[in-house]
Amino acid sequence: MRQLYCFLILCISFNLSYSQVCVPDSIYRDSSAGVYPKPITADRPNGGISKKACINKPYDFTMTVIIPDTLTIPGIPFLINLEYAKINPTGAISNLPVGISYECNPPDCKFLKKTQGCIILKGTPTSANTPKDYKPIIMLTMGTSFGPIDISYPGAQFPGEYILTLLDESCSVASKDIYLKNNAWYPNPCEGFLFNPSNRVEQVKLINSQGQLVQLEHQINGGLEFNHALPNGVYLLMWQDGDLKLSQRIMLIR
Repeated sequence: MRQLYCFLILCISFNLSYSQVCVPDSIYRDSSAGVYPKPITADRPNGGISKKACINKPYDFTMTVIIPDTLTIPGIPFLINLEYAKINPTGAISNLPVGISYECNPPDCKFLKKTQGCIILKGTPTSANTPKDYKPIIMLTMGTSFGPIDISYPGAQFPGEYILTLLDESCSVASKDIYLKNNAWYPNPCEGFLFNPSNRVEQVKLINSQGQLVQLEHQINGGLEFNHALPNGVYLLMWQDGDLKLSQRIMLIR
């Protein structure tokens, strides 16, 4: 009887721990290599981390990892034989809000070739954070026939960006979403000129994918023209409308 109790306790403990492990999303089962959802790019404006987080509220978001046996890296003109991809179980994902960390399936965060796995971002963002857009970067090590190759994802070889939006403790997303539905900048994508139906827009800031301020307009009259020197890509547009401070991602395609 005592052995039975021990066995039951072990089973319960195993089930509790297993329930915390993420599960790869089957929608990506037949996809090519990569981490899904893939980062936001000019031709993929709806990619990235779709779930917003709130200060002092539990959060989780699962990313599916697909590992092939060969890999194409932009800039290298031939296929590379791949044995695995791995990340350090701690500290491999930078630019996360304080209180959010990650776990992997498999637990050692080593994804072997021809397998699927996942990474789950989870935790409770603390009040030490500032509500804003955070841009996580994953440091991957690819085990190849030439030896290990370190890659930032997204990065130089795989451009784009992940954006994790952190809201304040009230999670006041609904009122802003209603505003943006009626007063969003358009057209999006744009060819260099945007319109906004509100007559109270001011302090318009344009931020590039590296987080740099590339354009500032203190007041506008219904429209915003992109600087002609700015390249195509995804930009974060931040502005003030009365008491509201708002942001919207804009894709520029000239």
